[in-house]
Amino acid sequence: MARHKVLRSPRLVRKEQKKKVRKTLVVTCLCSLVLALVLYGFSRPQFIISRIEVSGASRVSEASVVELVKRGMEGSYLGFIPKAHSLLFPKADLSYSLTREFPTLSGVSLSLSNLASLHVAVHEREPRAKWCSGAFGCFLIDETGFAFMESLGEEEGQYYRLEKSATSSPLAREVIDTGALSGIISFLTQLEKMEFDPEKAVLVNEQELEVVLSGGARLLLRNTDYARSLVRLQTLLREDGVLPGRSDLSSVSYIDLRYGNKIYFQPR
Repeated sequence: MARHKVLRSPRLVRKEQKKKVRKTLVVTCLCSLVLALVLYGFSRPQFIISRIEVSGASRVSEASVVELVKRGMEGSYLGFIPKAHSLLFPKADLSYSLTREFPTLSGVSLSLSNLASLHVAVHEREPRAKWCSGAFGCFLIDETGFAFMESLGEEEGQYYRLEKSATSSPLAREVIDTGALSGIISFLTQLEKMEFDPEKAVLVNEQELEVVLSGGARLLLRNTDYARSLVRLQTLLREDGVLPGRSDLSSVSYIDLRYGNKIYFQPR
């Protein structure tokens, strides 16, 4: 069967075209209105962060934190949306920039006090020991073994001194893993309970540790063998007439605890 072509009158065509034009104009106007409202909202000063408050900072100056945050919120998105807008400020980027710029910070929390005020709560690392690397100087490390700031010498005696040679500055790097650091500090603490005064611990290599006591005596042991090394040392000290001046080991050059039940020592 032949199909019949539907013919529309010119008047009906013009009417449909006018309807489409009106619909397009309405949609365009609505879009323009929405865009205008959005731009108006983004440009309102009450939505722009103008005040930055910092808490938790002691080693890092609050002014430095504020300055970095302000720089991070400069400029705009797409050329017209302010980065400092309270609903769109770059929270993740600011946190990353702060911890990268200030290694002493272990974390950062950013929250709005109100639509125009940003609260920056910084969390600083707590020193656990002093890490010295020859010509590169000494640094404070936290419980994770991360070197977060140079040691100014003012905290001399407050923290155990650990030494290891290096080919580059250890600042802002993990210099020793958490387990190894915990083991060394526990060993040094036990020595103090035995009334010895450990001046420093030298990481000779990946397997050996040398502890220098006040008076110059050295304890040689293997890393991770701390518990057995303590038992061997206590056994040696209990032997009468073996170590002269055993209360401070001032008459001993070194005690070698690296070879199981065989203990070697060298008198001065």
